[in-house]
Amino acid sequence: MKTVLMVAGLAIGAATAVQAQGPNPGLAADAYATHAKQNAELMQKYTWKMRVQLTYKGEDKPAQLYQMNYANGQLQKTLLSAPPAETGRKHGIKHRIKEKKLDEFKAWAAQLTDLVKRYMAPTPGNMMDFYSRATFSPVPSGNVRATDTGFMQPGDEATYWIDPATKQPVRYAFTTSLQGDPVNCTVQFAQVPGGPQYASTISISVPAKEVVATITNFNYQLNQ
Repeated sequence: MKTVLMVAGLAIGAATAVQAQGPNPGLAADAYATHAKQNAELMQKYTWKMRVQLTYKGEDKPAQLYQMNYANGQLQKTLLSAPPAETGRKHGIKHRIKEKKLDEFKAWAAQLTDLVKRYMAPTPGNMMDFYSRATFSPVPSGNVRATDTGFMQPGDEATYWIDPATKQPVRYAFTTSLQGDPVNCTVQFAQVPGGPQYASTISISVPAKEVVATITNFNYQLNQ
């Protein structure tokens, strides 16, 4: 199960600049790239905490708490909570079967992590295509909803909810698939006053595997 915690690296999340009504795709993609770069630079000035909660087959696994910061441009993740308890070495056919299944699960979880990372950090080209095809519509909250299909791969769907005043997303959701199984993800964005925009909550579910992962980021502090 530890490999699923690799999704913790998604906590940075790229904030996406979009226009409220049918933007020029090229200009919007340029604005996205500029904002993403500026936001990444701001993020490196902060330290924060991240909590990862995994539920597998209806059972909540012990939550993991991390201290997050950048050093020499590289994201550092330090475990603050107690590590998973180690068990003594076991033998026998049943244990070998269990270990094989665990290895298979870890390999699958690594693929899930890579998939979600792609959706969390779309390229300017991805966003240009998104702006070219998206359907824009107002919602009761006052935000604008932009939806596109075939965002990263055939059959997927991506939706941004945009604050028309700031031109920034307040929420992001996508549905895609991994090895034929549906993968659902929702992202709630927040803003550090005077600082970067960040993914405050990321929720990932794969119903066919009975896997749910929730990542929360909080307590952003400017480095001294």
